[in-house]
Amino acid sequence: MAGTPKITKIEIEGFSWDVKGMAFVLHKASYDPDSTATRHGGGIKIYADNGAVGEHAGWNVDLRTVAEAAEGYIGTNPLDREQHYQRGKDGPAMAVFDIALWDLLGKMTDLPVYALLGGYRKKVPAYASTIDGAVKGPLSNPETYADFAQQCLEMGYKAFKIHPFVWPDVQTHIDAVLALGDRVGGKMDLMLDSFNWYQTFADALKVGRACDEAGFFWYEDPYSDGGWTPWPHARLREMIQTPLLQGEKVKTMEQRMDLILQKATDFIRGDVGQQGLTGTMKLAHAAESVGMDIEPHTAGPENLHFMAAVKNANYYEVVWVHPNVTDFNPPIYKNMNVTRLDCIDKDGMVEVPDGPGFGAEYDWDYIAKNSTGKETITS
Repeated sequence: MAGTPKITKIEIEGFSWDVKGMAFVLHKASYDPDSTATRHGGGIKIYADNGAVGEHAGWNVDLRTVAEAAEGYIGTNPLDREQHYQRGKDGPAMAVFDIALWDLLGKMTDLPVYALLGGYRKKVPAYASTIDGAVKGPLSNPETYADFAQQCLEMGYKAFKIHPFVWPDVQTHIDAVLALGDRVGGKMDLMLDSFNWYQTFADALKVGRACDEAGFFWYEDPYSDGGWTPWPHARLREMIQTPLLQGEKVKTMEQRMDLILQKATDFIRGDVGQQGLTGTMKLAHAAESVGMDIEPHTAGPENLHFMAAVKNANYYEVVWVHPNVTDFNPPIYKNMNVTRLDCIDKDGMVEVPDGPGFGAEYDWDYIAKNSTGKETITS
């Protein structure tokens, strides 16, 4: 590459899409066949003066916030990702730019991002991660969770996670955990994500002991402190056998490392959508140095490339799945299926896109057709 590249233009476009079967109950997304929910996302293109364009779509940061941050990138070197990360890591928009800048580098070098990050594997194991319960129909009671887990097992999934938030009583959560253990325990790894739902330590402990009985692989974000305080989770770890997974609710690498160092978790959650690939790779290597695994949050090509670049990650999250809904995510990829329930092969693996950057061909026509606003920032 001759000369120092510079960013000359950034295009940002918001869009919306309707999801039939989605409802919001107690502020959580759940399934209701009689409802339709409108969701919002965004896309970004970063143009360099050498003709390369970095792209990323699907993020849900406020469009104006991203546009304001974009002004600071114009005229800078797109290869200075560490500088951009350090300058913006406390803001909500940093990850949007970081992901697009990694895609830009891949296109400049004609290499996939996972190879640029180090390259460890080309397929990753996935788990089915359910939507947050249901008002009626499948996932509205413990036995239907077990039915869906059996379906996923037969598809090839080796792991299954539930989000039973729509039920306010803890006993129903316990019943779901035990029903899963009875049906598919020993046949696939099982996880519970309580999303910091349990209001008392006693409830978190009761559910944790049910996870022990059912042989769960992990118990995620159990306590209602929002995942911020290490001490109660360290105490919970001492009283149950099921490993804890924490970190989704805290925002920075340093906060996540504090959970690790205070012995408040057994797995750490990495979130490319919060800390970009730059920050999440830092956390992955820090976790590896103390013998801990990092589990990527949600689906998308950027998460696949992250997981393909590290050894200490177990599962790719195929998120918000339901037996009656093909995909709660927007149809923004023209050349890949990396978010739907059927994205796995018969062995429960997802293939990592091998094209330049993230290998994603975004459907910008779809985004434009459903646009909620567009801004172009230039020098």
